[in-house]
Amino acid sequence: MLLLKKINYEDIDKEYEAIIKIPHNENGFENKYYNVSKEEFKEEIIPKLLKNSEGIDLPEGYVPDTYFFLWNNQEIVGLFKIRHYLNEFLKKGPGHIGYTILENYRGNGFATEGLKLAIEECKKIIKEDEIYLSSHKNNPLSLKVQIKCGAYLYGENENEYLTRIKLRNDKNLKFGIRDLKRNDWKRLKNKTIKIENIENKYFKGKICLLTMNEVEAPLKVDSPVGIVTIADNNYKNIIIAPENDNWWLTVMFDNNNNLIESYFDITRLNNFYDKENPFFIDMKLDVCIPYKHEPSIMDEEDLKELLENGFITNDDFNKAYDTANKIIQFYNANKNKYYNFIFSYLKDNK
Repeated sequence: MLLLKKINYEDIDKEYEAIIKIPHNENGFENKYYNVSKEEFKEEIIPKLLKNSEGIDLPEGYVPDTYFFLWNNQEIVGLFKIRHYLNEFLKKGPGHIGYTILENYRGNGFATEGLKLAIEECKKIIKEDEIYLSSHKNNPLSLKVQIKCGAYLYGENENEYLTRIKLRNDKNLKFGIRDLKRNDWKRLKNKTIKIENIENKYFKGKICLLTMNEVEAPLKVDSPVGIVTIADNNYKNIIIAPENDNWWLTVMFDNNNNLIESYFDITRLNNFYDKENPFFIDMKLDVCIPYKHEPSIMDEEDLKELLENGFITNDDFNKAYDTANKIIQFYNANKNKYYNFIFSYLKDNK
């Protein structure tokens, strides 16, 4: 069982073993105590951190913070620092929560589950309605973790993405994430993928042919032309991921290579730090083009809901519609070229 436990004297042996394994500075998480002795940790560091948690003897410019170790049963797997409020410096970068997972325990979902627990602790500690976070751009996994836990992308600087999480998200609004290899799609039991770089006068990025060798169950969805099946055994997707645009295209085929529809996700961000498997953050708005039918803008109410609840700005809202309308205009002006490209690529990659 996972739990967050405030730093204490009773668990000093395991706390000390954990804290000296955390690097001095890794992806923005600073550990000042990576090289302290056990005696110093017990006699100086723990008393200091417990006082800091109460706002006692804080150095100038510092705010109260509490150290929580993340425990998985009897082992410490991570460390979370929660700042009780923010000064101007913290608002522009580090935010309310800093966290790290010990290297030996990464890849097991501990960051996501630990952050969920930290958010619950924030509800007890923080008076504001939102918590601020950040993630280094060279650490896209951290951004994914935050989005999964309800964060929205607020801004960015040269080195970091800045996110926020609403502590009172009664409607449980979240942004979706999808990666190029569809590792996020648990429905796929067995798949074949082929990924290539692509660059032409229209976009630069990646193109992927995904073959669904086996799916857990067929997937039927609402479409402008009614209910359609978009996933089943031996169905295919051509996925186009542009680097510097705010859309992501999935072209869907059945098991006989019949085109079902083209689906443009309007995106908040296309992240290409992992060149082999980029991902996008969904903006909710979509453009669906069933084969031999006209394009339709979909999920408009979802986009409005994001705006009404403060997850996006008016500029974000208008940009999403602008992107959708440009896609439709381009498609209407280039239908033949579009389908020639799609069918030629499928034929060349049988």
